[in-house]
Amino acid sequence: MKRPDTDTRRDEPIPQQTIPDEQTQLGQPEEALSEGRAKTQPEAVSTALPLEPSDVEVPGADEERAASALVQEDASVATYVVRKEEEQPSFETEAYAEKLQPSGQGFTFKLPSREQVIAWAPFLGLVLLGAILRFWNLGDKPLHHDESLHAYYSLMLMHNMENWLSCFSPTSSCYHYDPLLHGPFQFHAIALVYKICQLLGFSDNGVNTTTVRIAAATLGTVIVGLPFFIRDYLGKYGALLASFLLAISPSLVYFSRFAREDIYMACFTLLLVVSMARYCRDRSLKWLITGSVAFALSYATKEATFLTVAILGSFFVGLVVWDIAVRFPFAQDIPEGAPKAAKFLPRTWAPLALLILAVVVAPVALAFFHYMHAVSLYINDPKTQPLANNFVANLKNITVAIVPWLGIALGIYVLVILMLEYFEKLPVYDGRRRGVAKSVDPVRQPLLDVVTTMPWMHWVFAILCGWAVFLILFTVLFTNIRGGIGDGIWQGLYYWLQQQQVARGEQPWYYYFMLIPLYEQIGLVFGLVGVVRCLRRPSRFRLFLVYWFVGSVFIYSWAGEKMPWLMIHMTMPMMLLAALGLQPAVVTVVDWARQRLNARASTPVGVPVTSRPLSSGRAFGSIAVLVLALLLLVPTLQNMFQVTYVHAADGPHEMMVYVQTTFDVNKVMAKVDAVDNKLYHGEKKLPVSVVSDATWPFAWYLRDYHQTTFLNIDSQNVCPPLSTNAPVVIVGGDCLATYKALYKNQYVVSTYHMRTWWDEGYKPPPCVPTNTNNCAGQPTWGGVGPLLWLSYGDMPPAHAQFNLGSAASHVWNWWWYRQAIGSTDGSYDMAVLVRKDLAS
Repeated sequence: MKRPDTDTRRDEPIPQQTIPDEQTQLGQPEEALSEGRAKTQPEAVSTALPLEPSDVEVPGADEERAASALVQEDASVATYVVRKEEEQPSFETEAYAEKLQPSGQGFTFKLPSREQVIAWAPFLGLVLLGAILRFWNLGDKPLHHDESLHAYYSLMLMHNMENWLSCFSPTSSCYHYDPLLHGPFQFHAIALVYKICQLLGFSDNGVNTTTVRIAAATLGTVIVGLPFFIRDYLGKYGALLASFLLAISPSLVYFSRFAREDIYMACFTLLLVVSMARYCRDRSLKWLITGSVAFALSYATKEATFLTVAILGSFFVGLVVWDIAVRFPFAQDIPEGAPKAAKFLPRTWAPLALLILAVVVAPVALAFFHYMHAVSLYINDPKTQPLANNFVANLKNITVAIVPWLGIALGIYVLVILMLEYFEKLPVYDGRRRGVAKSVDPVRQPLLDVVTTMPWMHWVFAILCGWAVFLILFTVLFTNIRGGIGDGIWQGLYYWLQQQQVARGEQPWYYYFMLIPLYEQIGLVFGLVGVVRCLRRPSRFRLFLVYWFVGSVFIYSWAGEKMPWLMIHMTMPMMLLAALGLQPAVVTVVDWARQRLNARASTPVGVPVTSRPLSSGRAFGSIAVLVLALLLLVPTLQNMFQVTYVHAADGPHEMMVYVQTTFDVNKVMAKVDAVDNKLYHGEKKLPVSVVSDATWPFAWYLRDYHQTTFLNIDSQNVCPPLSTNAPVVIVGGDCLATYKALYKNQYVVSTYHMRTWWDEGYKPPPCVPTNTNNCAGQPTWGGVGPLLWLSYGDMPPAHAQFNLGSAASHVWNWWWYRQAIGSTDGSYDMAVLVRKDLAS
């Protein structure tokens, strides 16, 4: 079986030298806004999806009842507007004009009221829980191969910024954006943390394994608090459940303690979703700016933002089509003698238009994916790659030439608008709807209403703020303006297309269908329940969550690169759905308990309690659901504890831990420090030679040893000869056997595991060449398949078949005892060679 990729970054540059106030009253909670419409429309299949979900199946929840007055008010307004449409289709009513006025335009600060503090308190408690789980012993785990790259080049960036003016020189070696290492955000963030910790007097001059991960842990904690801002979409208990599930999710906790770009991107993606949801509700400029900045930060973090655009953008297009078609009647007048099936016909063309869109888009999407595959083959072919490189270089040059003119055009546009306003040449806003907005029904076409009534100032400021973030990060604080703009727009996409053919990890399509169930029990089960609930009682936001989750699972399973850290992009929407799946049971039990307590408090002593507004069967059914949730929570917490705190660097026993650096790296560094203490009294002056197959993570661990030399391995010099005067040599497994044989008389060799990994016997069986199939383009190595691997590990007996009992036993033993299912021998070894006269 082929070992997995030990380096998830290919062709890394080898270092030549170690470079010394939200408005908290969020409107009405999640309720049905279709009540007013129902009074004016015949009983048939509804085609105007409510803005928020209907929770009428949840009986008597206090927070639901507390908002009933607001819902009735909104329903009355909706009814009035719909009725008014029949008389005067302009929608220019005083009542609606008052509701349309944008709210919360200013950034004002107010001391929170007692009610606000009470509303915030449980969320703050969950954020604190998330922070504790993410920051506790944050620096204990050794740096992963990729983390060491990020840590090293962030340190280089910090030193660059200390001499910022020198980086403007074309001959400088300052940090520039390189898609190989993904976007520039994480390097700026980690460098900033380094500097702050340095100024605060942290150990190791502010640079250590803890400070490398502070930015990741911080944004991982931010994720926990974001459901607070959409509690009117999720419901009070739904938002609390979402925060709790995000706080304890094994994958989100583990990768929040991991200095890779995915946790940053996950945070910015959720922030983008929250901002757009809030803007659609509040029409507040600050939320549109927040969403624009979140998108720019996500793009400056990782190229997988293209996948986010595909998912969110396609849902947006679907909503636009729905809103346009909802104004065209289809089967509103059904005769009395019509068949019973006629009542299921849609009233408008909206569902049919969406179906037509799907039918049209599906082959287009397949053709697009095929085209992307062909482009990936083209740009990876050695014969055509130079042509592709030249084409992208020309695109960069054209872009850099055009961008300044676009900026000038935007500036002129803004200036003209401001002058027209100054000279009072623009119509004064009086609540009237103008232009396209006059033909938009704000109740039945809410998304079109948002788009057509958006003030020019909103989108201009949003674009400017997003563009400012792009410029600052990709130009590396304006030190590489020309290269930063061109590379930021085109090079990331080009590199991403290249990697689709490389397909690092070489994982099968079902990889996440094995990985997620092993770790996320409560999230997976109730996430699927949430999907069903959202489809049974849909709203635009609920359908978006389902689309986001399903789309993420599909697109990341389709993408060529499949790595465990990518699972958080599926886990996050799954947790929001799980919260919606759990919410009815929680609300029912809480309401039932309150009724019982209130009945006991109001009943004289000795008189039996007889009031049962809620049926006992419903209450006990909800209690059974919560018991199931607690049973699923136990293995979830067990998995979170094991992978985060017990086996965080133990690849053979954790599928989520991918080719992880072992704690043996600390033993190697202890030997290096011991020799340095003997020769140079701990002044870090020891000359150390590092063969390139061990460059990472040792380029970072040896950052203070300025006499470090890196020896390159290439096709001409497979294992470069050593100078026998070198006091210490660190070598990876590719040259380990060679050096052991050549230098056993001059050096004392100590061998360790550099990286270890989970057994990959679950991969499909290898292709076996036959007379009719030469296996061209097919893997000639692999595993035994997922079912046999679960049943017998990576060495099943001949003619073995899937055994459900054995598979369940293996999973159970792994959950509770961490007994590996397959082999635990997967490792990439290293050795430290200490000259014999220094080894004693």
